Amino acid sequence: MIKRGFTLIELLVVITILAILAGAALPYVQNYVAESRIAKAKTDLEEIARALAVYETREGDYTKGTVADLTGRYLNKAPIDPWGRPYTIATDSGLVISGGPDRLVTSTEDNIQVPYQPPLALVSAKWVDRNQSGAVDIQNASDAIQLTFSRILAPSTQGLFDSSANNYFSMLGTTTAFATLFEETSAKIVASKTVVYNVLLDNAFVPGSDSVQIKSNHTTLLDAAGNQCIGSQPVLILPQ
Repeated sequence: MIKRGFTLIELLVVITILAILAGAALPYVQNYVAESRIAKAKTDLEEIARALAVYETREGDYTKGTVADLTGRYLNKAPIDPWGRPYTIATDSGLVISGGPDRLVTSTEDNIQVPYQPPLALVSAKWVDRNQSGAVDIQNASDAIQLTFSRILAPSTQGLFDSSANNYFSMLGTTTAFATLFEETSAKIVASKTVVYNVLLDNAFVPGSDSVQIKSNHTTLLDAAGNQCIGSQPVLILPQ
């Protein structure tokens, strides 16, 4: 019996067919790898965002640009993104960021990011009874109202609060204009997220009953990342 192997031409044909199939499949494989890396980065970012949310609930604002203070307590380990770079925390904008395929956070075209703070909004309003009289008044030392936002406010916001508060805030429970009740020139941003106004009138509001809100969205009232504030959400003024 005569045994025959593949001829050189047959081998070349087979190799050519395999090369064509491999070439056709390569883009799909590359896309799969790229999508897998992006999915892995998003999973890591979401895990870090959850850890940051817990940290800020328990310990206050997170101030570092890395996960250094989260590792061991809020994260099991410091993750590295699929492109071999550490994740970055943008504390001024409330984002966790991966530089993406180009590995550069400063080049934003392919960055992958996840927020760890809620959108910019007024989240609390509190009466400050400075003279400890038990009533909202201006005797001896004017009382104040303390308004706290969910994100760090843009530096340019200070000027808005100083001169145009009535354009941005409205009181619910009273028909009096905000600027009539509170001294605009006293506006002071404290702790990056909180604005304090001095009271101008006795009984300017009723704690536990009256509310304050941001008027419908204004593009000039922004957080440090340039995000617009949410409006028309009444916030009850809490007692001292």
